[in-house]
Amino acid sequence: MIDDQLPPSEPLVQPGPVPIESIRVEDKIYSARQLADLHPGGSLFIKAFSGRDASQAFLTYHRRQFPHTSDIAKAAFEEVDDTVKYTKDDNRDFMELCDRVAKVLPRLKSFAPWHYYLKVTFLLSFVIGLESYIHYNALYRWELSAIMGLFYAWIGLNIQHDANHGAVSRYSGVNRVLGMSQNWIGGSALSWVHQHVVQHHLHTNDVNLDPDMAGSSYIRLNPLKPLMGYHIVQHIYFFGLLAVYGFSVVIQSFLQVIYGAHHTAMSPLLVPHRIFESLMSVFFICRWVFLPLYQVPQLSTLWSTLPMYMVAGYYLAFFFSISHNFKDVYMIEDTTRASNHKNGTFLYKQVVSSSNVGGPILCFFNGGLNYQIEHHLFPRISHCHYPVIAPIVREYCKEKNIPYVHFQTIAENIRSCTLHLLDLGSHQTPKNVHFIQKEKCQ
Repeated sequence: MIDDQLPPSEPLVQPGPVPIESIRVEDKIYSARQLADLHPGGSLFIKAFSGRDASQAFLTYHRRQFPHTSDIAKAAFEEVDDTVKYTKDDNRDFMELCDRVAKVLPRLKSFAPWHYYLKVTFLLSFVIGLESYIHYNALYRWELSAIMGLFYAWIGLNIQHDANHGAVSRYSGVNRVLGMSQNWIGGSALSWVHQHVVQHHLHTNDVNLDPDMAGSSYIRLNPLKPLMGYHIVQHIYFFGLLAVYGFSVVIQSFLQVIYGAHHTAMSPLLVPHRIFESLMSVFFICRWVFLPLYQVPQLSTLWSTLPMYMVAGYYLAFFFSISHNFKDVYMIEDTTRASNHKNGTFLYKQVVSSSNVGGPILCFFNGGLNYQIEHHLFPRISHCHYPVIAPIVREYCKEKNIPYVHFQTIAENIRSCTLHLLDLGSHQTPKNVHFIQKEKCQ
């Protein structure tokens, strides 16, 4: 969540060696460049997965098996010969759930409805209008800054999040443009895709592979990290530290794009995108550091902008944190592939490592991130549809005896998160954390 050091730059390829400019899909290796040209959802995702296994990503984003058709085959150049083999049985439970969801929400109708664009128009118009008003009148006041931070958070949750998952529109250009709203609010769309889509979503709560498990030297989210004396009170100061998350995002997004790494190395095919993203970070700094100081050259000017970072960062970090950190959550040692054993399937791992809170009203304001389980199973479905498919997912999990955690209120979720943090801060081996151990693939 709050990472206080730059990630290692070594590429991480799972589950077996994949050439750096290639992509593994099931048991075939494809040229990343050629596949990017053929991908109707845009080239960015393909390039971001270069050097990695994208089998599970394709399945969850498209809700169907990868079409190794004659057109696609042009990009393939070899079969994989290793011990990790994919079969349709690996994801049978997930495909069963997809079939149920498709009965109420067909794949081609899972993008954003018309009224979503009204929300997008309002949020973007308000933010651009308020920012123009502040800069034009040199009116740098803390209350306006705080309002700006709140709307930045709503843009992050409602616009960039869906767009950078490709969930807004079937047209990649629409998703790409709206996804760059992440750059406008101080982050990096490219770094976000690498951290969130390529790593976090496929390896949720994996103690080794999920960058969100890193925490910081002050926060112990990963039970494999050393237990320090001050962690005993981390459940008390944790929610206070969230206020610095906004500053962390701005600084680290810029550094991650410059160095080309966040937990693991970014694909070398993303270098041209990294140049653009770097310039966008500089543009944000010019808007909120140099321009205010130029107009009102006083230290108090910068102080008055701090609430923007604090409110936006706190809002975002708070809801992301409580959705994956709660009492009796499951943590995973390895998520490199599915398994016929129920505790090893992708569906099982995604459900037990996430939680939901609230209902449709919170969904409207938080871009559906309160339906974290449904989002992790179906990241390319617009959040507007989560209240519709959530009962289907919940009923299916009940039939399969898969733990499905839904908190009725935010207060309940906070209490559970607090107990989880206390457990991690008090015991070398937490008492209320379930582990799915690494499986040996035969």
